[in-house]
Amino acid sequence: MTAELSRARRQFFNIHKKVTDPAKQDPEYFELQAAKLPLDSHYIDALEKLYTDKIGSERELYVKKDDSLIGRTGTASATSKDYGLPELDLTEPRLSYANVDALMSAPESVKRIFSIGYGQRRDITAAWKQKLIQSVNKHKYDHNSLQMRIAWATALIRHWSELVDEIAKKTPKKPTWLTHRLWLMVDYRRKLLRQLREQDAEAFDEVLRTLKIAFHVPVEQVGPKTRKAWSERQLRVRVEAEKEARLKELHTKLKEGRDEKMAALDNKLESLEKEEQSIKARLDAILELEGKSTKDVVGIYKPHLIDAVSETSIHSSLFGHPKPTMTAK
Repeated sequence: MTAELSRARRQFFNIHKKVTDPAKQDPEYFELQAAKLPLDSHYIDALEKLYTDKIGSERELYVKKDDSLIGRTGTASATSKDYGLPELDLTEPRLSYANVDALMSAPESVKRIFSIGYGQRRDITAAWKQKLIQSVNKHKYDHNSLQMRIAWATALIRHWSELVDEIAKKTPKKPTWLTHRLWLMVDYRRKLLRQLREQDAEAFDEVLRTLKIAFHVPVEQVGPKTRKAWSERQLRVRVEAEKEARLKELHTKLKEGRDEKMAALDNKLESLEKEEQSIKARLDAILELEGKSTKDVVGIYKPHLIDAVSETSIHSSLFGHPKPTMTAK
């Protein structure tokens, strides 16, 4: 018997990896890191390590990056404010007793019994929901608008994220009954945000600014989601980037001293033109000496016609007939 274990058929990815770096909330973080890797003999191994980190971080980033919770939550000193939840006055009456007139004149001991601080967790959750809804809803009777539902879902997502981290301090296993609901609520809020963006862009921007939501347009999945496909795509992008950088470097090198080179080229062309003009002048002088041309003569010189102009005129009158036509009689 041997204690060695054979290699698994499928590679294992730790999908419950804890993410603490806020920079990973950028949707293009891993692609940007892949572009910075040195192109050496360990490039493929570095890509594999980066892809393992990418797959392991996807689940926690999916539920926390839209609310910018990475790096601020999951620690012992994290508070509800770090999760993006509004601050509450625990001495105020619970939401179900807020409109009871008898509490207005009741003693402080009675008010304390019906306060949020003496209530259950659901009372605190209801107060958080009301605070966020009142910050974005259209009016106090608004109970069905997209803004109201987005604020309601945001309060649940942040409250459940805090609850998951509290449970994680006691046991390493995450509560599936809660994480599954959290996953569905994130998808539901993204659907509402997409609808609001299509209907009213100004209200969409106002909701993002008020609730401090980081909305990212989902990137369409291209090809199979495998390490090989992702590595090949990053390598292709890197090669194109290196090619463009090399071309830019060559272009910059070509532009260096371009003015001096163009000035020297213009001077050389000017000297060649002067040399050409001098050669033409010498050829014209030689033709004049040989009697083949005359200086300052306008027109084309035809020596044979000038020598026998009378004979040419006689031949033209004797043998020069007009071109016959079909209409001539």
